[in-house]
Amino acid sequence: MSQSVKKDTLEANKYVHSMLVEAGEYQKSPHFRPENIAKVRALVVSLTGEMDSAASRVIDFGCGTGFMIDLMKDRFGEVHGVDITQAMMKEVDLSSGNVFLHEAMAEQTPFPDSHFDFATAYSFMDHLFDAGDFLKEVYRVLKPGGIFFSGLNPNRDFIAAMDVAERKAVMGISPIVTREIKGALHNGDYYAENFGVDGTMLDKAEPIKALKKGFEAKEMYDLALDIGFSACRIDYDWFLGQGKVMHEQSFERAEQIHEYLSSILPVASPLYKYLNFIFTK
Repeated sequence: MSQSVKKDTLEANKYVHSMLVEAGEYQKSPHFRPENIAKVRALVVSLTGEMDSAASRVIDFGCGTGFMIDLMKDRFGEVHGVDITQAMMKEVDLSSGNVFLHEAMAEQTPFPDSHFDFATAYSFMDHLFDAGDFLKEVYRVLKPGGIFFSGLNPNRDFIAAMDVAERKAVMGISPIVTREIKGALHNGDYYAENFGVDGTMLDKAEPIKALKKGFEAKEMYDLALDIGFSACRIDYDWFLGQGKVMHEQSFERAEQIHEYLSSILPVASPLYKYLNFIFTK
């Protein structure tokens, strides 16, 4: 990747996220909804249940306004957040006394090798231009046996399915699919219309989503193994319409549908919006 392209990606991220935070829109993102917070918190607890909280350290890459930090600061002795956007980090709650912020690129952090027990990156990896460079840094700073969790990574199969739906629909498109088409394929236009954000800058800020059309599960699995992670798990998250099922039917019904779709993976992959990566050093 050329230095000019890397610089464009970094500056676009600063621009977009500064505007969203200052406009009060970032905290309205869907992942701040209570049902998602509970879901992510439960996963963090399950992944870190045997860690010694008093002596343990966690790093949150692309920490933003502190979504993951708030879910983890009671479980670790030290919580370190890394980001490049000062406007976002100013919103992080530091009152617990064990949260430390660092303005740095995720691919080049100031920490020694084998320093952290746990690492996270939530709603972040699609803002990178090269996932491989980032995962190498994650691997470097994790202790042997340390775990990396990354959530809300756009699923390439889902984006491809939305492209097919937009191009080939002959009987009309349901409102829920129309909304997802906008988010998957025309996010820049949506943010320009609703928040005044330059749509081309949003696309530059999300190169893996805008240019590579998201992450492919097998590709990321192989990449993690090549880098050296000893165990790799990829979960599918948030099926199409899951929120609607939760709120109009029940959370139990949504879980039943998720269990069924999970049982027929990878065939059901195009119905899931996101991938979760859980890699162990």
